Amino acid sequence: MSKALKDAGVLLAIIFASALVYWDSLKLRAGTYDPLGSGTMPRIVVGIIIVLSLIALVQGFFNSRPAPQPLLFEGEEEFDRRPWLAVTIFLYLVGCIVLLALRVPFGISSSLFLFISCLSIKKFDPKSILPAAACSLSVGFGLTYLFGSLFGVDLP
Repeated sequence: MSKALKDAGVLLAIIFASALVYWDSLKLRAGTYDPLGSGTMPRIVVGIIIVLSLIALVQGFFNSRPAPQPLLFEGEEEFDRRPWLAVTIFLYLVGCIVLLALRVPFGISSSLFLFISCLSIKKFDPKSILPAAACSLSVGFGLTYLFGSLFGVDLP
């Protein structure tokens, strides 16, 4: 089976799943104070996913030129593939969900998740500790402030 057919199969599965979500979101009724209803945002998201998947499907069949090779500058190495990084980040996410289930505040658990994820991506380089800490604290506690104080959404 060629790569184009495999890609087309995956894209058609994504389109089918998105269409099911779209259809299911039509059953959501509009709220008393929300004229658009709670199904508007899911319909927008899956609509965009369907359109982008259709574009990728058309490009996959009509664009037969090979993918361009990345340019390597002097002293630069090739990209290091790390497939287990996705599994590791997923396990960190499961750990974050466990912390949230144990009633650890959202700011702390999300900051810890982001910090350890950033360090894993940078292969635990000591130079990346301070930027990772600054980024994770600002995003973790910033989201807590943004949703809790400005939007009025109670985070765990």
